[in-house]
Amino acid sequence: MKKSTYAVFGLGAFGSRLAVELSRAGNDVVAIDLDSDRVNELRDEVAEAVVADVSNEEVIRELNVKKFDAVILGMSSHFEAQVLTLTLLRQEGAKRVIAKAGSRIQERILYRLGADEIIQPEQDVAERLSRRLSLDNISDFFTFKGQAIAEVIVPEKLAGKSLRELALRNRYNITVLTIGHGGGSPETVFDPDTVLESGDQLTVFGTQKSIIELFKD
Repeated sequence: MKKSTYAVFGLGAFGSRLAVELSRAGNDVVAIDLDSDRVNELRDEVAEAVVADVSNEEVIRELNVKKFDAVILGMSSHFEAQVLTLTLLRQEGAKRVIAKAGSRIQERILYRLGADEIIQPEQDVAERLSRRLSLDNISDFFTFKGQAIAEVIVPEKLAGKSLRELALRNRYNITVLTIGHGGGSPETVFDPDTVLESGDQLTVFGTQKSIIELFKD
């Protein structure tokens, strides 16, 4: 697997956790913040931890931001600095910029300034929790680019039927990725004659609408 290189600007709760998880996943991570205490906490966790003001043009130029596969801005609580930093990153040719937004207004502004992707962690968590609490058979949900990966429980209406018989891909454009029987470890599904039983745990891929319609009670 190709090792990627990331820069994380802003080491609050979100930025620090992201930097550590990216590093643990085998990537080269440069973590940057003005707060020396936050930077020092990550020195042993990432490839490089730097105390710097990323809203400074000279700092962005010295970082050679073109070398990063992506730069993640976790500075939504300092929005003016985030806007300036994003502008400088685009000016210096950053390949991809992902920005954390604290509101819909911030999201719109950051997109207009050239951000490639915007995330709102609190909103994303709230939406996932709402779906989990509202839909008994759907325990987790991850959406991206109009598609979704979900962990679901097989309802009674699908029990006793094989994947071939259900034809989920043709009828609903849903693909079953893994299956776990009776609380056992999930296994990749290869055999279309696999029979689903009530309570089986599936990982499925498809549109959010089709997954909810098929697996809700």
